[in-house]
Amino acid sequence: MLDKLFLKRLSRKGKIAYWLGQLVLDSLWALYLFVIMGLSMDEAESLLFVGIFLVLIIWGGICLLAWKKEDESVDSDYSV
Repeated sequence: MLDKLFLKRLSRKGKIAYWLGQLVLDSLWALYLFVIMGLSMDEAESLLFVGIFLVLIIWGGICLLAWKKEDESVDSDYSV
C-alpha cells in the first residue's frame, strides 16, 4: 500500500531506484540477521518485518526527496 503511494509520486528514475534500493537494503538486513547475528527465522521474525517496514519508509522518503515527479497539474490549471 505504501509502495503505491511512493510510486505515484516518483519519476521513472525514482521508481527504478526505489525498487533496486528496496531489494538491496532488505537483502542486507536479512543477511545481517541470519548470517552475521546467526538468528533463526523463529528468533528473528519480528525483527525482520520491523526492519523491512523501516527500510520501506526511510528509503521511500529518500527517493521522494531525490526523484520526485514534477507536478504537471499546476500548469494545466492555468491553461486556457
